Amino acid sequence: MIKTFPKQGYTSVVFNATFYRNGKKLNAIEQAEVSAFSQLIRSYEKSESPDKVKVEFKDTDKGILIWAKTFDVNEIEEEIHNRTTSGFQGLGEAEINDMVQRKFNEMERQKTLEQLQQELQQQKELNEELQFQVTDLQTTLDAKKQVEYYSNIIGMAMPGLAKFLTNTPVGTAMSFLAGTEEKDKEKKELDANEKEDNKDAQNDQRQGIISLITEFCSTLTNQELGTLYLLFIELEKDKENIQRILKFITQVTTPKTTESNAGQ
Repeated sequence: MIKTFPKQGYTSVVFNATFYRNGKKLNAIEQAEVSAFSQLIRSYEKSESPDKVKVEFKDTDKGILIWAKTFDVNEIEEEIHNRTTSGFQGLGEAEINDMVQRKFNEMERQKTLEQLQQELQQQKELNEELQFQVTDLQTTLDAKKQVEYYSNIIGMAMPGLAKFLTNTPVGTAMSFLAGTEEKDKEKKELDANEKEDNKDAQNDQRQGIISLITEFCSTLTNQELGTLYLLFIELEKDKENIQRILKFITQVTTPKTTESNAGQ
C-alpha cells in the first residue's frame, strides 16, 4: 500500500501508530517516515505487547488523512500462524502491487465514468433548454410575420386607418409583434450603456487624479507638507480660491524693464 501512494499523487506521507492493551492507550508513534514503518511497528509491538494497533497514513503537504485502520494483534498472529501451518507463503511483492494497481485503475475508471455521465446529463438539460428557446423564438417569428403581413395590407388599403392606429393600444401591440418596438428598446439600452461607460471613464479619471495627488504629497518634506495642509484648509473654506490660485500661477508675466534700459 505504501508503494502505491506516489501513484496516487501523495509524495509527503508520514504515519501514526497508536498501541492499546485492554482498552488502555499505550505509547504511540507520531509523524514517522513510512520507510521505517515495518521496523518501528515491530519494535513497538515487542516493547508494548499491545492487543490492538491503530495505524494512520497522512499527507503533510495536502494536510489530509489518506488511510486509517485498527488491527487486532491476536487476530493477525492467528492468521499468520494459520498461513504458516497450511503451507501458504503469502503473495509476493509483485502480485500485491499488481492487485493494488488493478484496484486503483478500476476506481479511476469508475470515477471517469461517473464524470462522463454527469456531463452527459448536463448536455441533455442544455439541449432541452435550447430546443424550448428555438420553439419559442419560432412561434414569435411566425406571429411577427403574420402581423407584419396584415399591417402592410392595412397600410396599402386604408392608409388613414393605419395612421389612426399608430398611437392606440392596437398600434402599439402591432408594432411590438412586428419588431419596431424592440428596435426602440435596443436603442434606449445602447444610449444607457453609453452613458454608463462615460460615467465609468469619469470615475476612473477622478481616481487617477486623486492617486497622483497622493503620490505627490508623499514626496514632500514635513515643512512642505505642513504648508500644503494649511493651504488646503483655506481652499476648503472658499473653493473659489482654487481657480484664483490656478489663474495666478499660470498667468504670463512680463519682465520689468530696468531703469538703465529705460534711459537708453
